Amino acid sequence: MSMNKMLCTLGRFDIPIIQMQPPFEVDLLDSNLILFGSSMSGKTTLVKTLVNILHKQYNDRQEQVFILDFGGALSVYQEFPLVSAYFDNANEEYVKRVFKIMDNIWKDNVKELKGKNYRDAEKQPIHTTFIIDNLNAFMDEPRYSSYQEKLAKLCRDGLSKGITIVVTATETKGLNSYLGSFKQKIAFEMPPDKYAEIFTGKAGQIGNNPGHGFANVTVRPDGVTGTFRMNLPYEVQCTLPYSVKEGGRADTEKSFVKKIMQKFNYQDGSFGRCVKKYQMFPEELTFAAFEKIKQQPPNSEKELKFPVSVALDYVDFFPVTVDLEQSHVLSIYGKKEFGKTNLLQLLLAGIVRQKPDARIVFLDDGRNQLQDIYHKYQHKTDSVYFNGFNQETIKLAAAGPKPEETKSKKLSPLQRFYLYLNDSYLDLPKGLIGGMFNIPEMDVRRIVGKNEYEDTPFTVFVIQSKLVYLNTNENKHFIEKLLPRLSAVAEDKGYVFIFSDVQKISEMETNTVFNSVAGTVFLLDNIAEFAGERGQKTVFGNMDVKALKEDYAPCEKGDGYYYDIEADNLLKVKFMKYEED
Repeated sequence: MSMNKMLCTLGRFDIPIIQMQPPFEVDLLDSNLILFGSSMSGKTTLVKTLVNILHKQYNDRQEQVFILDFGGALSVYQEFPLVSAYFDNANEEYVKRVFKIMDNIWKDNVKELKGKNYRDAEKQPIHTTFIIDNLNAFMDEPRYSSYQEKLAKLCRDGLSKGITIVVTATETKGLNSYLGSFKQKIAFEMPPDKYAEIFTGKAGQIGNNPGHGFANVTVRPDGVTGTFRMNLPYEVQCTLPYSVKEGGRADTEKSFVKKIMQKFNYQDGSFGRCVKKYQMFPEELTFAAFEKIKQQPPNSEKELKFPVSVALDYVDFFPVTVDLEQSHVLSIYGKKEFGKTNLLQLLLAGIVRQKPDARIVFLDDGRNQLQDIYHKYQHKTDSVYFNGFNQETIKLAAAGPKPEETKSKKLSPLQRFYLYLNDSYLDLPKGLIGGMFNIPEMDVRRIVGKNEYEDTPFTVFVIQSKLVYLNTNENKHFIEKLLPRLSAVAEDKGYVFIFSDVQKISEMETNTVFNSVAGTVFLLDNIAEFAGERGQKTVFGNMDVKALKEDYAPCEKGDGYYYDIEADNLLKVKFMKYEED
């Protein structure tokens, strides 16, 4: 059954002209509500009364509440069954996130209502009440300026599509352009000139009495026979959310909570009936927290053959999972100390957990950045580590008067890695090997090659070497020549490549090849800054820097981005904290 009214009784009027004290009612399908008042005047208390009434009168199929709390006094409602999201301003991303959610709700409601007004539609989507406590704090933050127009749009267009805006404010400064979108206005303990500004009419004076002030009448009271002007301010006394004594007409907090628990089937620490929940992240996303707060996507995705989960996305708290049967080249970009090593450990732990017989090949460049990880895995699985210079040997076949011989030379980590690939995975050009050992060109053909290669185990190549990104023939050979060959057979042979600290690539051809091979990209940095400074030569090169600044807040500890290139899907995420088994 559709709703054509959502009446909430918030207190009682005193209207001398008709000699009556009718109920103060608001129809949330007809009016946005703005509440002004000085500190401790009762603004937040009235918001609590409204939230309680919504829980009493409506169920989880009719109503959902979003709270953006700049005052810090509404956190008690975070777990309430009709509260889809409670966000404070501790993390800028939550402020931006709630407006993304509201925009998505508005778009979905427009489609579902098919041009009809919400209150006139036979089939209605769930109604949404969006509460902002302390609107002035939101307006005064320059970083939220891009969202002020989004709020103005919701205030103008939301009611007809099932979204009601409720805000509190301490003063009118900067809010005049919004007042026209709020049919219902309330003011507690304001100077007379402010009452006139709010109501465009004179009002009397109210003493220091919390919850006592002025409001215009937006719902004509039942039984009123006299005439009065509804838009003028009339004295109002608002209702407290709870009674202080048992046995009164209103519930105490204890009895109210008990009724809500019964109504919404509270069992084993959670409500059996509740709206979809958008939560806040803990300071650190441990594995236990990940399991507790992750949400299941509504539509079952295709079965993942080799899933490794590393994060939750910021909007829906859906797991961010890489299927290593489909994505074989992973690139990690980011600043120092932003969590790249943590992410690498998550990926390796997820791989080894499912494939304990995997081989891990580590390519370091002398900085010992992978040394601790190698030492941990060398006793768990087949592990190979290239770091520092070492003496290596190759054979030269006999040719004419020249006998069979060996050549030895101290090689760099990258050169030793090349030699290992040539011995175990694929044949390298003899000219490349000859150059590494300073073999004369006439003798290069004598280098003994491999006739055939034995099957290798599932292999993870961890590349954390600056050398592979440098513009020299030997250094860039891996990305330009070998990586395309290896990635082409990665699915059949069982290879995964993790570039755990991607550096700037100046050579255009190398850059093009690298971007074309990458399947999954992680960024642990502020994306707008990254795209603006060095993004032109990465997979983020075509993204609009201005739009990125508007859409995403700076990263907090543990934040980053996941980019599925094939699906063109960019997500702001919170990475799990790696924990030792």
